Amino acid sequence: MDPLELITEASKRVAPTLLNHEIGSDIESVLYHLIKRLRRDYKELVIISFQDAYASVLKYLKSVYKDASEVFGDAYLISVNPFLEEELNPNLLIKTKDAEIIIGRIKAALGTKSNTLFLVLGLDLYGVKYPEELIIVIPALIRVLSKGESNNVLVTFNVKIFPENVVEIVNSFSLNLFKFGIEVKENEIKRKLTVIKSAFVEYTLRSWYYTITPNRIVFLPATTEV
Repeated sequence: MDPLELITEASKRVAPTLLNHEIGSDIESVLYHLIKRLRRDYKELVIISFQDAYASVLKYLKSVYKDASEVFGDAYLISVNPFLEEELNPNLLIKTKDAEIIIGRIKAALGTKSNTLFLVLGLDLYGVKYPEELIIVIPALIRVLSKGESNNVLVTFNVKIFPENVVEIVNSFSLNLFKFGIEVKENEIKRKLTVIKSAFVEYTLRSWYYTITPNRIVFLPATTEV
């Protein structure tokens, strides 16, 4: 199975799917290809963006992919503590650090949805600014988004800006866990994807190197070690 297909199909089977990443892994392009594949299978795309994360992702993708606006178009946008994203006219605007208020307003706005694709961005940025709220908001948000039938929840998280104990707590709430990183070997820098956990257990701990091209992501087998 192609690694991108693996992520796509695993996310359909169980939710949530956590995409751990670091700077240089080009997680924006990965999201573009995932959302492009997944949107047709769901009634609605809901984007929950903390600290202007979606504005940043969309700005980058529009500079690389001509159809980025179309791929993410007509999404229901919830912006938490935005500045730049106010210009995108979000469907719901939340300005508070309080995790319980954030979750309460999201729950009231969304109700119980089904067959919906959720994309959560910027929890890491929110956690840097409000670290005491991060561990409260993550499990509560996942409970709210996973409540309906056939929902798919994708969450991105930058693992390099938090201590290991925080990362482990965040990881513990994922049913699919994929790690996108950078490997430096013999003066060569490579992007690397590793399956930490997924609904397809036969792929656990398998790794691929990958290259971003204008039209697709090219994967090459790597070692089976993390």
